Amino acid sequence: MLGQPVVNPAIPNNRTAPIRSLQIGVWAALFIWIISAAIFPPALAGDPGTENPVPCRPDLSSPTGLPDSPTASPFTDPCISPNPQSPIPNPRILRIPFADDAALGPLTGNLDIWEVDRKRGEVVALVYPSQERWLQLFGYTWAIDEAMTAALAQPVVNSAAQTSGIPYFTCYRTVTETYGDLADLAANRPEIVQWVDIGDSYDKMTEGGPPGQDMRALVLTNRASTAAEKGKLVVMAALHAREYATAELATRFAGKLTAGYGVDPDITWLLDYNEIHIIPQANPDGRGWAEQGYSWRKNTDRPATCASGPNNAPYSYGVDLNRNSTFLWNTCGNGGCSSGDPCSVVYRGASAGSEPEVQAIEAYLRSVFTDQRGPDKNDAAPPTTNGVFISLHSYGNLVIYSWDHTGSDAPNMQQLRRLGRKMGYFNRYSVCNTSNCLYAVDGSTTDFAYGEFGVATYTFEMGSTFFQSCSSFESSIVQQNLDALLYAAKAARRPYQVAAGPDTTALALSPPQIAIGEPLTVTATLNDTRYYSNGYGVEPSQAITAARYSLDRPSWENAPTQPISATDGLFDTPSEAIQSVLDTSGWCPGRHSIFVEGQDAAGNWGVPSAAFVTVSGQTGLDLDLQQTPPSADVISGETITHTLTLTNTGSQLACFALSVYSTTWPAFVSNQEIPLRVGTALSLPVTASVPLTASVGMTNVTVVEVRSLETGEILTATLQAVVTREPTSEPGGTNPQPLFLPWVHND
Repeated sequence: MLGQPVVNPAIPNNRTAPIRSLQIGVWAALFIWIISAAIFPPALAGDPGTENPVPCRPDLSSPTGLPDSPTASPFTDPCISPNPQSPIPNPRILRIPFADDAALGPLTGNLDIWEVDRKRGEVVALVYPSQERWLQLFGYTWAIDEAMTAALAQPVVNSAAQTSGIPYFTCYRTVTETYGDLADLAANRPEIVQWVDIGDSYDKMTEGGPPGQDMRALVLTNRASTAAEKGKLVVMAALHAREYATAELATRFAGKLTAGYGVDPDITWLLDYNEIHIIPQANPDGRGWAEQGYSWRKNTDRPATCASGPNNAPYSYGVDLNRNSTFLWNTCGNGGCSSGDPCSVVYRGASAGSEPEVQAIEAYLRSVFTDQRGPDKNDAAPPTTNGVFISLHSYGNLVIYSWDHTGSDAPNMQQLRRLGRKMGYFNRYSVCNTSNCLYAVDGSTTDFAYGEFGVATYTFEMGSTFFQSCSSFESSIVQQNLDALLYAAKAARRPYQVAAGPDTTALALSPPQIAIGEPLTVTATLNDTRYYSNGYGVEPSQAITAARYSLDRPSWENAPTQPISATDGLFDTPSEAIQSVLDTSGWCPGRHSIFVEGQDAAGNWGVPSAAFVTVSGQTGLDLDLQQTPPSADVISGETITHTLTLTNTGSQLACFALSVYSTTWPAFVSNQEIPLRVGTALSLPVTASVPLTASVGMTNVTVVEVRSLETGEILTATLQAVVTREPTSEPGGTNPQPLFLPWVHND
């Protein structure tokens, strides 16, 4: 959304050029603008240019997607043939003061805005000579940013030794490389990664043009997980093509999650109990231009009414995909949220959702999220809402929460702001919405996600330029924003609740390897103060009041929890050290996860952190298996329940897993992995669903396998049921019970 198209990463950051005094008051300028808008539209194109008759598109023919040319100027229109008699006028970077929203609207609706500083009342924009005449006509004044303007003429120079990455920027993968690397992740880890086709780009959808690209998403989750309700996080990148850092960060996030699964305890539980969806290249056709050094923002939809020409700003065709979403599209009219001018950098498209990229994104979000918000614009999503959506942009160092199209508060504003401040703690960005740090945007993807589904939605504006230098990207963007995304994943199942609770940090288990029955010490710190907004308000914090742990499953998965004590014996401050010694006498051999959570005085439980411990020891499988009832009838259309009772008759802990197989009807057992102490018994329900179509005499056999987790030894319980009656609706009719013919034996 915002940005500074720097083609030379060494550009100085000096912004001290003097500002000319205002010649006409802002209110007078607004009056002139309103009158003039009634006479002619606020498009900024000058004399119509001549379109290049040769289709111009990015060069993506090489294996890496690198262009043939070693240099590219981002302010030379690739679709205009050079004309010595009518050269393309050079743009300048201007700093334009504004007094209020009424003066800001015409600027954001007509210029290529890179920065908005509401505290100073100033925008930074790339402006062509014809646009300077427009500014003067409407009474705006400006100062030239000489350093930034001088940098515009400096071309990107590709190193002859570079064989991969975007020219000059080796840290950023091209579309081709991004797609190849993510496809490899899915091929190498199919149990947790899927690479899915979600639609087609404009060029691919349009006959007679270049081949275009698939729209793709990476889905990361443990596909074998039995989680009752998985949290949903969607991360989208590169909706604006020239914002280099966004796609690379999303791709690295995918790589971090894949590499960490099974190794890092927090990443492991995140993929066991969440779905993380990454759309790494939301505008692949436009990105093809940007990869060649052009400051391309929009997609490549080329309306016939917008011809690139010497007096138009280059790259004028295309649709701003972040103004084309269907939720409240074109809400602001001519208020500066978007533009109806096809040559504008914020052109919203001919109609809501007109672009195939937007259609693909919206359809995919509908497949991931459920609608959890009421039909009215002012309906709040419930506290139990599941889902977070983050759109990665550059630049500005901002975390922006909905609404985007208006300065008024979204119904869930307090919860949105709270989670935003939690993520701001990690990336140290300003946390705000359009009313206090930016400008209004209609047709945005984030407003669509919140408006349609009620999920927590955010825009990250990362860094200080569109073409962020690799050194700056690596040092000030990557880790900070990966940490913010990891927190978003932790909170995804209940974003409006858990962000209010304390974080669990510095979690440690000692010793990390123990024998069954040995004491295990858990230590951690609970902190209810980890919020940051960079001057946009302070999130209240409370004293810690409780801590708890669960074994192998998080608390919301019906896992039993046990308390953990404050190290100093009293919970009474917003940051507390905790410590407890855990009894492991009933734990099975193998690796276990310990989940730790904290609660504050307002009753809010925070997101958990997890740690691994490895337990060793011997177990047995001396079990007595009993089944009840001994016999019963079964009627078609009902669910029947059988109780399996297991008693440990041996001298060692029994650790086993249960599996259920059924010949005819679906069957289910409530637990899968179970430890059973010596001399104790456990009763488990085994259920089977009898279809309505089951006829009298039909037989089903359900086999329950009890397998030792240590030796692999198996005991089986075989359950047989026969349909003896069909359903009846007669008055006084009875519901027959299932008839079981149980056999229990050891293999």
